[in-house]
Amino acid sequence: MITYRPAQLEDYRSIAHLHTRSWQENYRGNFSDRFLDEEALADRMKVWEERLTRPAPNQFLWVATQNGEICGFACAFKEEDSQYGTLLDNLHVSKASIGQGIGKRLISLLANEIKQTLPNAKMYLWVLENNVSAIRFYERLGGVNYETVVGNDIGDREIRKCRMVWNSLESLEMKDHPLI
Repeated sequence: MITYRPAQLEDYRSIAHLHTRSWQENYRGNFSDRFLDEEALADRMKVWEERLTRPAPNQFLWVATQNGEICGFACAFKEEDSQYGTLLDNLHVSKASIGQGIGKRLISLLANEIKQTLPNAKMYLWVLENNVSAIRFYERLGGVNYETVVGNDIGDREIRKCRMVWNSLESLEMKDHPLI
């Protein structure tokens, strides 16, 4: 059984480990092996400890758990950009849990939470250009690949990333979303 809940301070280590594994599985070749194998975990530990110790007022962070272990998480920053709206900064699901609807449910929970105070909200995210399976997933959920840019804000190399945009959160909402 998969359950969903807002993240808690003690989750930061599990989130950092899942985030690091996801990068290692999906971003090899985009970042150096040295960064992925030797530096990414410390980097993600620092980020997630900070985000859960001192969360930004516009931060939303949900986790999915299965058998007591975090198997997915989503982090968003409400109204982060005046043009594109809420930034879905992270969505990661463990490799073993992909295909169970966890990513879709996590995005839906965020969309529902955002729409409570911003009924006409928009959302966007950045995804690496060569992460084709993720781009397809976002497109199936109504996201539009708005632009591709070069950046170096994560990792240790310059990357090409796509901005996926939802001009409405209607397609992401799940009207019936019990937190089982």
